[in-house]
Amino acid sequence: MKQIRYAALISLPVLLGVTWAVQAQDFSDGPSVQSLESRLDDDGVSFNAQVEQRPDDDLLEIGRLVAMGGAENGGSGMACITCHGTDGHGDGSGAFPRLDGQPGWYLYKQLVDYASGARPNQVMSAIADRLTEHEMEAVSAYYGAMPTGTIPKHGDVAGTQLQWGGQLAAVGSAEKGIPACVNCHGANGTGLAPSVPYLAGQYASYMELQLQLWKEGVRDNDAMNVMSSIANKMDESDMHAVAEYYARVTSEEAQVEDEQYVSPSAME
Repeated sequence: MKQIRYAALISLPVLLGVTWAVQAQDFSDGPSVQSLESRLDDDGVSFNAQVEQRPDDDLLEIGRLVAMGGAENGGSGMACITCHGTDGHGDGSGAFPRLDGQPGWYLYKQLVDYASGARPNQVMSAIADRLTEHEMEAVSAYYGAMPTGTIPKHGDVAGTQLQWGGQLAAVGSAEKGIPACVNCHGANGTGLAPSVPYLAGQYASYMELQLQLWKEGVRDNDAMNVMSSIANKMDESDMHAVAEYYARVTSEEAQVEDEQYVSPSAME
């Protein structure tokens, strides 16, 4: 029953969002490839161990085309921007996470896992299964090249919960056997390319949902079952606290990107 509940939680808002956003979204918006080229030397954008050649502007062009609904076997109904936005910011509903600036290889692996069923999702599995491997690489590089700017945070939480979330992030809990999040996700939750995603600034509702899915065994695509093992030791209060904490963390990199990045609309 819990698996069915979570599957519905993921798929329903996505399906509703697709129906509305395909009609309302401006598919010509989004950062230009030229504005993203300067980030191609960032190790987080490259695929490192998985892909021999580093991403270039040609790959970004293909990635942008896929994101806008131009996949070879897709169409506007498969446009990434419909749910994740032209800037990769998602919408904070819990179903649509931020993709901007996530490690390229990590994003690529998630698409592969969606397609294979290793990470089941009623909507994303169907989309990923219709993408070619090259399209997966391209759209992952495209979103990985986006600057990780700051966005408004969501949700109210007590100060004591934020303190507990910060403690779990920094040192974990010896009593519960929960290791510190920074061990894998890096200082300030900025992630460790190519395989570990950032948590800093990600939506709390999304992170909390993923922890619940790992605990329930619905999601099981992490290396050596690390996340499943950790989530099994956490209760709902732990998950909520650490998710709300990381949602409010702003990395120095994000602050710098905010100062440097100029949106396309601001240049018009």
